[in-house]
Amino acid sequence: MENRIHKPVLLKETLEYLDVQAGDVVVDATFGFGGHSLEIQKKLKMGRIIGIEKDSEVIKLVKSEIPLDKVTVVHDDFRHISQVLKDQKIKSVDKILFDLGVSSFHFDTSGRGFTFQKDEPLDMRLNIGFGATAADLVNGLSQSELADMFYTLSDERMSRQIAKAIVEARRQNKFEKTGELVSVIRSVKRPEGKVHPATKVFQALRIAVNDELGAIEEVLPNALGLLNKNGRIAVISFHSGEDRIVKNIFKQLAKEEKVEILTKKPIVAQDEERKDNPRSRSAKLRVAKRRN
Repeated sequence: MENRIHKPVLLKETLEYLDVQAGDVVVDATFGFGGHSLEIQKKLKMGRIIGIEKDSEVIKLVKSEIPLDKVTVVHDDFRHISQVLKDQKIKSVDKILFDLGVSSFHFDTSGRGFTFQKDEPLDMRLNIGFGATAADLVNGLSQSELADMFYTLSDERMSRQIAKAIVEARRQNKFEKTGELVSVIRSVKRPEGKVHPATKVFQALRIAVNDELGAIEEVLPNALGLLNKNGRIAVISFHSGEDRIVKNIFKQLAKEEKVEILTKKPIVAQDEERKDNPRSRSAKLRVAKRRN
């Protein structure tokens, strides 16, 4: 299943840096289709894995098709990692993994408007039924708010022109489908080489809908407090905004002598993996070890 829908990126490197031992308690805080956990559980004998997954549809698929011997999968947001572990009667853990971003399933199969390559409802929520949709933001934010969002979250240099075009278009009809938004973006922005004109706008909307950057800032310091001494935390990010936050939090925690950073520079995919799995091209792995 994981090969059909989602290949875990930087798998070899993640396993090496996490250094999972036979009796470890591990949290896979972004469980997805369990690609990393399936390999981690092979190293466990007495230990266990707590997987946290935000998307209920993913959990249904996982439970029906993937053999999970030492894994407990919980439907929740990784922001609530402390409560999840409390509910499982676990006080501390040895390893924590965050594989950020969105899986291939969400782009290819979910039908929630994550991709500009299909005409789907403008939703983009990972947690179905909770919070504002992408359509809510596109139809409800002011022109300046849209422009700020596109520029801040994805460095869209034509953010003002695109925001203006969106506001003008929605006066006639509210946006409901991805195709409508793509059409408006194309009217003011040309492709940049092989990069689709809507790439950065869709990225910014997805990040905003799911508060991806805020979630990372909130959870990383909390997660550190759940680690045993010498416990390790690994974070795989997929765009510069995510990686910058992880880098800065690790730096600050290292300055406070709470962690030792094990990856002085982010670990990136080798050529072979980049060819085999295009999603790995933007992946960066950072790992830290708790000191006390």
